[in-house]
Amino acid sequence: MSRRTTYRTRTAYPARAPLILLPLLFLSWTTADYAEAQQSVMTNNCVSCHADLDDEDMSLPVAEWLRSAHRPADIYCQDCHGGNPATMVEDEAHDVEMDFVGLPDPYVVHEMCGECHQVQMENYVPSPHGLEGDFWPNCVDCHSNHEVIQPQASLISIPDNCEDCHEQVIMDDYIALTDRGLEPVAEFRRAAEEIRSAGVPVDQIVAQATLARDAYIEQASHVFVLERMVAVVDSLEQVYPGIRKEVETARTEVDTRRRFGWMFIGLFLVAAGVIWLYRRSLPDA
Repeated sequence: MSRRTTYRTRTAYPARAPLILLPLLFLSWTTADYAEAQQSVMTNNCVSCHADLDDEDMSLPVAEWLRSAHRPADIYCQDCHGGNPATMVEDEAHDVEMDFVGLPDPYVVHEMCGECHQVQMENYVPSPHGLEGDFWPNCVDCHSNHEVIQPQASLISIPDNCEDCHEQVIMDDYIALTDRGLEPVAEFRRAAEEIRSAGVPVDQIVAQATLARDAYIEQASHVFVLERMVAVVDSLEQVYPGIRKEVETARTEVDTRRRFGWMFIGLFLVAAGVIWLYRRSLPDA
């Protein structure tokens, strides 16, 4: 089987998210999420029609989409497949004049995804996976097509895709490099949320973390060249100590405020006790 034939087969049946992630996806499924998803089923005819089809190949994409990162982002069927979601008549819904396409050609998948993910597309096209790799693997090979989930470094090594060309040691280096670049940003964001809840301003921390994340995305995301990624991550690691210092300063302020808070409560209780004792000592009227 030729590489192109293999590629087309994989594009038609893209790799799915590891099964271990499915329980996590279900655990995050709240009542509010479900109610909102049900509203989508009622208002989008692509969703409501396909959800009721007996053919699992045609109905399963709806269930996958409902669990995806595209659902809360309001990315619907017509945004990728075209067509008319306002009708229940199949010929009208699948009208080619409404830009309907059933299975997108592998060579244009990156252009479709790039309508929203422009930076990633611009980095991907000249990469070893883009023009150099004859556009394989493409977006859906790594991110799935309907059950698109938020990117995670742990999901980079996609079985039957990455392993065709790369040894595991290379994948381990790639994942470690991605963690070096992005994990500190996640750490700063988590710390900022904790500090914010204590009433200490964190806008500067969040802004710097956002700039670092944007720099990684623009310069290292989807370039698939370790040397370029190393250079970007090395430069970011020169910035991270400064952000980490600001986080520690903010945490110190949180601790200071808490200490003063407890001191105030202690003084209040002491004052209340003194007043109570004083009133007890007064002679009865």
